Amino acid sequence: MPTTTTTIIIIIIIIIIIIIIIIIIIIIIIIIIIIIIIIIIIIIIITIIITIIIIIIIIIIIIIIIIIIIIIIIITVILIIIIIIIIIIIIIIIIIIIIIIIIIIIIIIIMIIIIIIIIIIIIIIIIIIIIIIIIITVIIIIIIIIIIIIIIIIIIIIIENMKG
Repeated sequence: MPTTTTTIIIIIIIIIIIIIIIIIIIIIIIIIIIIIIIIIIIIIIITIIITIIIIIIIIIIIIIIIIIIIIIIIITVILIIIIIIIIIIIIIIIIIIIIIIIIIIIIIIIMIIIIIIIIIIIIIIIIIIIIIIIIITVIIIIIIIIIIIIIIIIIIIIIENMKG
């Protein structure tokens, strides 16, 4: 009889270990899926933001160009009688302004893109660290459970032998 009880207890314990390991694996898979979904959502949001920023910048450039064209037309109409040299000077000034505006816009775009890239990198690093921590803790938990179970089995066997 003692040997039969010991075997039954060991079988039950092994089944419990298997169930615990399966549950832990399922939890890890769910966590990884959630993290992947979060990364995808973040990337989608960031791309949407970038496209919106680019559209706004393009609209601003178009408006500036239209305003400049209107100004040029008005100036040329008003200053038809004025000397050619003055007209040339005005055109040069306008060109310089356009160049400055374009340079400023380009710098702003580059800065925005750099900031977004840095944010993405930080998010990815944080996610990787979280995954590593989860996996390490799960492994430690499994090891502890297995050690405890082995100790219990040994104790049960010793008790059964002492009874016998």
